[in-house]
Amino acid sequence: MNLSSKKREKIMGNISIMRSKLQDNPELLITLDDIEHELKRKKYGLVWESHEEKIDKEIETSIPVFVENRDLEIENNKDRSTNFIIEGDNLHSLHLLEKTHKNKIDLIIIDPPYNRGLNDFIYDDNYIDKSDSFKHSKWISFMEKRLKSAKKLLKNSGAIFINIDDNEFAQLKLLCDDIFGEENFISCFPWHNRTSIQNDTDISINHEYIIAYAKKRRISNRRLKAGNKDTWYKLDDFVIQPKESDSSKYANPDNDPRGIWKADPFDAPNIRPNLTYEIVNPNTGVSYLPPKGRCWRMEQEKYQKLLRDNRIIFGKNGKSKPQLKVFYEEVKMKGEIRNSWFDSNIYDTSTNGKKELLDILPDRKIFNTPKPVNLYREIIKMAISPKVKNPVILDFFAGSGTVGQAVLEEFQGIDASFILCNSNENNICKDITYERIKRIIQGYTNQKGYNIKGIESNLKYYSIEYINHEDCKNNNFNDESCLNKYVPEMIQLENQINIKDSKEYRVFLTDNELDTFTSSESEIQNCRCAYIGNNVLLTQEQLDKFEENKIKLYYLPDYYFENEILKMEQW
Repeated sequence: MNLSSKKREKIMGNISIMRSKLQDNPELLITLDDIEHELKRKKYGLVWESHEEKIDKEIETSIPVFVENRDLEIENNKDRSTNFIIEGDNLHSLHLLEKTHKNKIDLIIIDPPYNRGLNDFIYDDNYIDKSDSFKHSKWISFMEKRLKSAKKLLKNSGAIFINIDDNEFAQLKLLCDDIFGEENFISCFPWHNRTSIQNDTDISINHEYIIAYAKKRRISNRRLKAGNKDTWYKLDDFVIQPKESDSSKYANPDNDPRGIWKADPFDAPNIRPNLTYEIVNPNTGVSYLPPKGRCWRMEQEKYQKLLRDNRIIFGKNGKSKPQLKVFYEEVKMKGEIRNSWFDSNIYDTSTNGKKELLDILPDRKIFNTPKPVNLYREIIKMAISPKVKNPVILDFFAGSGTVGQAVLEEFQGIDASFILCNSNENNICKDITYERIKRIIQGYTNQKGYNIKGIESNLKYYSIEYINHEDCKNNNFNDESCLNKYVPEMIQLENQINIKDSKEYRVFLTDNELDTFTSSESEIQNCRCAYIGNNVLLTQEQLDKFEENKIKLYYLPDYYFENEILKMEQW
């Protein structure tokens, strides 16, 4: 018997009795509702004391917006997507990204503070030390808000990889189980972060962890007979293994236009009624049932579809049990992925990460333990299929910008982009994150004096600023016009383009702006895309001009600042 459940049921019954006798006391009824709500809450899992951050209070009286620093812009190829670095509190960055990138991020990689009590975790402007009795609760409260927002940003096919060590590993795992769902847990990867031995401790800590969750689970863990190793196998487009399969096992005896293939058994272990049915060879009329103790791999409807698609064969002579044609092009990247990352030749170590950063920024004070680029490149290879067009990778604990460099190096010649969010504590965002990415894009001279060629890309730098209703009132703006000037930043971010000072992309927030534009033939001829505010009224003549000149029209979405405008009106 679940004694806790039994006890809750008894209390709930008493609450019902009390509620029936307290109809004339609304305050006590509200209290009973609160008690009932707490009793109904899930009791298994992570329990902590919730803490409010100072920034939670700030947005009660102000609204965060993005403001571009044009002096830091880099544009190499206007036909390629633009990358973004965002300076400011990452929670506010995430809330704004929910407007532009909800369900649009392919991969999130983060390296949050480990909360070791060694000046590595700041909560409300103060470092949390080991003596703080609420150190775990503060860290969990801090992470919960950001991970909930991160989940909203991920595509259904997306995934998040989180670096952590022993201090908060258990808490993070339970927190992620609650937010992403235990069923969406992919794996925990121990990563060999150092090869040297610590002399100042009884046990030398030589590894950290990377916890991975899918937005919606799209892979399964299986165990191989050969070597009995834990592996992942790709079931669709989620996990990609960088090592190609051996093509010598494949052939094309029937000249199938889809290329070389091999025959796999169509039966599988276990007995399942929905996978047990008669299969008839359409050429010989011979019927087959699954071997004893086994079933077919797929339901009958899917089998019929495969048969029509020439994916089912009946042996080399056409007279044996059904087999499935597996094409090399479909499986060449489906090799083995181990869930322990101890090969420093592949994943590198923190020592390598520090050397890499020093090589790029020899003139700057840098992190002691930055992550190596190869570690993140391997994650990117696994988590993003080549079929994904224009993938977007997010890191909202950007640190030294390793994820940005990994994206630039991994997707050379491919249109992919990153968004890096970082605070500017000690000017880190401008001096380290931005400067590192700038040098990777533009090229640099390393410590040995060699000139390293840049990687062609585009970059914009945003900062978070705050506005409030009183500022708008004092400047004689209404709430909407007060926020309108921040719309271009949102358009650029959502569409990964550069519209400022561009003749190809135009934004019209008033009728006067649109009238001036449509009266100029040269302006119209140079434009290819226009973003129209919801309060702007287009005449039929203007619509005809847009159509004649093949200018794409987009109406600005309400979700940019709709809630903020309503909030300001309430103020």
